[in-house]
Amino acid sequence: MNSKNDDSEVYAITVGDIRGVAQEEGFYDLTDEEIKKIADRVGDYIGWHDAVLMALSDCLPAHRRSKQQQDEE
Repeated sequence: MNSKNDDSEVYAITVGDIRGVAQEEGFYDLTDEEIKKIADRVGDYIGWHDAVLMALSDCLPAHRRSKQQQDEE
């Protein structure tokens, strides 16, 4: 690995993001307790593996190894 810190965050959703979506979609002002419930659940709906794979394929299409190349390693 070339990274010095594999545990650093790449993407985060803030409380402001949650409040902004709620406002845009016509929800009332959320309480702190409601925000916590939503924050605890939002990760259940994000397929992080698929999101990373889509970004890899989009940004680095020529770098993907074929199954044959993987088997040869």
